[in-house]
Amino acid sequence: MIALTWRQHRAQLLTAAALLAVLSGYVLFMGHQMTSYMASIGLNACLSSHGNCNVLARAFLDRFGSTPHVFSLLDLVPLLAGLFWGAPLIARETERGTHRLAWTQSVSRRRWLTVKLAAFTGAAILAAAIVSMLLAWWLRPFNQLIAVGAGGNVNRMSPGVFDLSGTVPAAGALFAFALGTAAGALIRRTVPAMAVTLGGYLALWLPLESQRYHFITPLTAHGPFGSTLPVPPSAYVIANSYTTASGHPIDFSVMAKACQTSHGNQTSVRLSCLAAKGFQFSTTYQPDSRFWSIQGMETGIFVAATVVLLGIAAWWAARRIN
Repeated sequence: MIALTWRQHRAQLLTAAALLAVLSGYVLFMGHQMTSYMASIGLNACLSSHGNCNVLARAFLDRFGSTPHVFSLLDLVPLLAGLFWGAPLIARETERGTHRLAWTQSVSRRRWLTVKLAAFTGAAILAAAIVSMLLAWWLRPFNQLIAVGAGGNVNRMSPGVFDLSGTVPAAGALFAFALGTAAGALIRRTVPAMAVTLGGYLALWLPLESQRYHFITPLTAHGPFGSTLPVPPSAYVIANSYTTASGHPIDFSVMAKACQTSHGNQTSVRLSCLAAKGFQFSTTYQPDSRFWSIQGMETGIFVAATVVLLGIAAWWAARRIN
C-alpha cells in the first residue's frame, strides 16, 4: 500500500520536495550572505565585546533589513498542502472512477485512506518543520541586534515571520490538507474542491492573523509625550495612541496644531510643547515572552479543525461514496 501511494502521488511529493529545496537554498544562501557581511564589517566582533554597535548595525540593516518582507509572500505556503495534496486525494479517484477498483481489492477503503492520510500528514509535518527551523536559524542575526538594543524590528513575533515559525506552519499545513481532503470527499471533483479549500483556509487564517495578538490581553505602556516607554525591543507593537492630560483619546493632528511653529514656509511641531501640555503617548504590545503561548493557541485551533475535517472525510469516504 505504501508503494502504491508513492507511485500514485510521487509527482506531487517530488514537486513539493523541489519547492522546499529551492526555498531552503534561498534561506541558506541569504543566511550565509548575512553572517559573512556581519563578520566583514566587524559587527560580530562588536556584538561579542558588547560595544556600541549602532553604526555597524545600521549598515547591516540598510543592506538586509528588507529581506524579511520576502517571507510575507510565503505565508500561504501551508495552503499548498490542501490544494495539491488534500483536494485531489479522494476527488481524483471518484472523478476517474478508480475508487471502485481500488476499494474492492484486498485492501479495505479504511486502510487505503489511513495509509494515504498518514503519508501526507507526515510529509506536511516534515516540510513545515524544515521551514520553521530554517527561518529560526535565518533570524539569528536580527535577534542578536535586538538583544543588544542595536536596532531592527524583525523578530519571530512579526506577522509574516510568526506564520512560518514554531508549530503554526505544521498545524496550518495539516488543516489545509484536512480541509482539501474533506472537500474532495464531499464534492468528488478536484477543481471545485480546490476552490473550496482556498476559500475555507482563508476564512480561518485571515481572522486568526488579525486576532492572534488579542488571544492574551495585550500590555500597554504609557507616559508623557517624548518619554521613552518601557516596551521591549523584541515585542510586537499592536497600536500607538495619544491622550490628553486628563486621559481622553486625541488624534495626533489635533495635538500637532496645538504646538505648531512656522519658520518661513516650513511648519514644525515642538515636542517640548506637547510634553508641556500634558499629552500622553501609549503603546499596546505583545512581548516576545508570549510567543509560545500564542503559538500554542493558534496551533490548537488548527489541530482541532483538522481532527474534525479528517473525521468527516474518513466517515464520508467509508459510508457515503459508492
